Amino acid sequence: MHFFTIREFVDRLYGYILIVSTLALLGPGFGVPAAEGSGLQTGDCGKCHGFQTRMVAAKGGKHASAVGCLDCHPQHPPKGEQTIAECVTCHKDQPHFQIGDCLQCHVDPHEPLESLRDPIKPARRECLSCHPEVGRQMASSGSRHAELFCNRCHGRHHQIPGCLECHEAHAPNQSEAECRRCHPAHQPLTIIPSGYFPREACRPCHKQQADDLAATATNHGGLACVYCHQGRHPATPACQKCHGLPHVQAIHVRHRSCLDCHGDAHRLISHR
Repeated sequence: MHFFTIREFVDRLYGYILIVSTLALLGPGFGVPAAEGSGLQTGDCGKCHGFQTRMVAAKGGKHASAVGCLDCHPQHPPKGEQTIAECVTCHKDQPHFQIGDCLQCHVDPHEPLESLRDPIKPARRECLSCHPEVGRQMASSGSRHAELFCNRCHGRHHQIPGCLECHEAHAPNQSEAECRRCHPAHQPLTIIPSGYFPREACRPCHKQQADDLAATATNHGGLACVYCHQGRHPATPACQKCHGLPHVQAIHVRHRSCLDCHGDAHRLISHR
């Protein structure tokens, strides 16, 4: 005669209670599709799947607001075979939904955006199907950023890394905001200064010119760099834009370039 140990007895008792409770909960409609009147309601799911129902309520997005549990899980095992609906049942008619293998990125449908996987597998096509403008910017930039997979920088959806996590600062105490003032992340070599742009922001890359302007006694020394250098960098204006033709015609005919006499715009020679 075999005597159960206390552990064996508890394990078996727990199993019997679980089976009886499940059958009582599911009732006679168990395993029948919800549309056919199984009697199973969305409110019943949380009795056994509390973690998933709490997760979808908190982070499910439209999976919580536009659909219910039974829309994605129309049947319940062991009798029902259609336990998980295909993603394309709802998600279709957009380029992103035609990629397939949804769970490669959206690891958990109960939190489809929060669970976007870490950068284990390179991702570009998946991201650009929803962010085509970013793809166009990257393609036109010609920078090393365009050679990277999207999740090299964006480890998770909506995660925006700091520039200085990868790049060395141009100057001591440089801030992230100063990086972005010159370098759009997806077109880092397309520099178009605008608005308030102090001279010190240019100094790290143009030290000699900044030193020359600081030393000059001419009016150029009091100007901000972007006063003359407007538009896409590098932009070099013609002197005539501000000065016109200040000398007699004979001088301008003889010297086609202003700098023949005035040396350098950052270190002007006033008289020669």
